[in-house]
Amino acid sequence: MEKRYTETIGRLQTERRKRKKKSQFLLSLKLISFLAMAAFIYGACIQPYVFLFIALALVSAAIYVFALIRDGRCVREMEQMDALIKVCQNELSYLKGDFRAFDDGARYASSEHEFTYDLDIFGRDSLFQRINRTRTEEGSDRLARKLSVLETDTETIRANQQAVNDLSERFEWRLRFMAGEKIQSRFVQLCREMSSKSQGNAPVSPAGKVVKMIPYASSALTLLTLLGYICDWWPGMWFSLLFFVQLAVCIIRGKKMQHTILTTDKLHHEFKGYLDLLREIQQEPFQAKALQSLQKQLFEGPENSIRAFRRLTRLQNLFDQRSNALMYVVLNGLFLYDLLLQRKFDEWMARYLPHVEIWVDQVSEFDALVSLGNYAANNPNNTIPQILTQATDPMIRACDTYHPFLAHKQPVANSFTLDKKRIAIVTGANMAGKSTFLRTIGINYILATTGAPVCASEFSFSIVSLFSSMRTADNLSRNISYFHAELLRLKQLIQHVRSQNYTLIILDEILKGTNSKDKLQGSILFLNEISRYNMSALIATHDLELARLEEKDASLYQNYCFEIELSHDIRYSYRIQKGVAQNLNASFLLQDILKACRQDEPVET
Repeated sequence: MEKRYTETIGRLQTERRKRKKKSQFLLSLKLISFLAMAAFIYGACIQPYVFLFIALALVSAAIYVFALIRDGRCVREMEQMDALIKVCQNELSYLKGDFRAFDDGARYASSEHEFTYDLDIFGRDSLFQRINRTRTEEGSDRLARKLSVLETDTETIRANQQAVNDLSERFEWRLRFMAGEKIQSRFVQLCREMSSKSQGNAPVSPAGKVVKMIPYASSALTLLTLLGYICDWWPGMWFSLLFFVQLAVCIIRGKKMQHTILTTDKLHHEFKGYLDLLREIQQEPFQAKALQSLQKQLFEGPENSIRAFRRLTRLQNLFDQRSNALMYVVLNGLFLYDLLLQRKFDEWMARYLPHVEIWVDQVSEFDALVSLGNYAANNPNNTIPQILTQATDPMIRACDTYHPFLAHKQPVANSFTLDKKRIAIVTGANMAGKSTFLRTIGINYILATTGAPVCASEFSFSIVSLFSSMRTADNLSRNISYFHAELLRLKQLIQHVRSQNYTLIILDEILKGTNSKDKLQGSILFLNEISRYNMSALIATHDLELARLEEKDASLYQNYCFEIELSHDIRYSYRIQKGVAQNLNASFLLQDILKACRQDEPVET
């Protein structure tokens, strides 16, 4: 992918230079044609060949307009190329491990969530920051929801897999979709506020229909009196009376009309941000059924998104016509123009506003899926996981799996299978790879439920809920100690397991905040409790005594370890294997530190 992004940048920069030269030529042409037009107009005023000079002035004006239009197109094309170049540059930075250009989603982080805090889903250098390429706030929210509220429907996950795979193969289209500034507006919130205030959705009574006809009847009567005055059928006072009465009505309603105009402008401005995305979605022939379904809902039928925007644009143009003082007086005096526009605005609200939230929801789904498709394209070695649906299938079966954050650092891959109703106890020395492995399983499981490819040569999973406890912290402001925080987290875990059909549990050290004997007894008590429920657990521990549980019940407990080699230095394999760790390194490492400190001590004289 790095080569493709680099080649695309080079091609776009070459095209941009051509557009720049063309724009400079058109700029010169505009200047020359404008000066020529001015000279010919002057010549028509002082020379006898008036028609010739007027014809030449018109030709110059036509050339000027042509150059103006083409130059505007060139400028827009250069702006689009700049946006595409920026996208490619950001993706190159991503491939080199620099994610600063992308939103980290820190606002979604919560230490009380079932797993996102422990597994680095949100925040700096998080999974969200690596994936997120959304253009809309709603799309960002949708992606965050996909990563934090795991999908449980098998068919939906499979449909998302097809959609992500389809989008990953559309390189040029993805670049166009991702190019441009982020749409910061909360369009749905605006529409909800407007919907609560709008009266356009209320059913119209027969009396209301009669009232709606009054402006048309009044305008027709005014025009009739004008015609009678012109034809000298009756005096002009009747026309003047109706004209100024209609104008007065519109002036009295001016405050409400101004609010309608501001609302229309705001709606149009917010909607316009989505228009480019809608056009990109409309023009692409997707193959995935999920994407085709979204397209159909957005663009088929009389109430479709593009038609709604066009009518809103037309309505805004009509509002602009009344901004001229003379036009305001004439249009309102003759036609009650403001009342007619208010009617059209209410009709637009009644017809399209109920659909806007649905359209935005569908665009946000596209937005989130594009991010996942882009992630898949940037990681071509990843694998599309398989969904296990049988009760006898394992919870997770992974071959050569590794942590997504280590994809650019030649990671050590591991193979691992966790059956249902089993507890895998992982022992090992400090820094041997236990916590990283737990996060490897957790993050790849989350990716699998979104429909994205995972970091493995093969990966199969059963659809269950997920809960982790790896980063417990005290909270002095709430008077919660570290140990108390651990207990609260374990209580939350048990409540979660009880409420779910099946749960994958990931724990890194149970009861770290107490002494070894108490910790062992408490850990055994806790494991006995959770084993009563439908769950599978992956637990890392330094307590080798906990590994003896396999001797008591091998059908429930399985021992795994990350072993190290101790000689003159420590060698880490980072490979998981069955059994219990034999070598520990805390004392070894501490001896090295103390030795280094003694060497740094000043010599007394």
